[in-house]
Amino acid sequence: MKVCLVCSSGGHFYELYCLRGAWSPHDCFWVTFLGQDTRYMLRDEKVYTAYSPTNRSLKNLIRNLFLAWRVLARERPRVLVSTGAGVCVPFFLLAPLWGIKTVYIESLARVEELSLTGRLVYRLVDEFIVQWPELAEKYGKAKYEGQLL
Repeated sequence: MKVCLVCSSGGHFYELYCLRGAWSPHDCFWVTFLGQDTRYMLRDEKVYTAYSPTNRSLKNLIRNLFLAWRVLARERPRVLVSTGAGVCVPFFLLAPLWGIKTVYIESLARVEELSLTGRLVYRLVDEFIVQWPELAEKYGKAKYEGQLL
């Protein structure tokens, strides 16, 4: 199974990378920013570089929308997984066009409220996973299976 892993560098990347036991048996590729962490830890992985910053940048939103189109059309993953942040939004918008299942994992840091990205993709994704029971109680679609890290 081919899996697309989309996230920002830094903490979002670290959370998704820590879940490698779940995705490592599969044919995976990454879409992220090239930070010191991602350059080093993904040096032997297939990586597509996203445009940053994504916060309040209409230009980079459009650039990442075109990137998402090219990457998803070329790679045709079966599943798209993200821990955020804004870079994943264009990918979640386009994934249904190719029948790609989508999974969003809200950050461990979000205890009482969803992140901005979480609020944006909540209705778009097939699976919405939170890491605190309070969020699952507050948001009906959210699933809580325990803390993932």
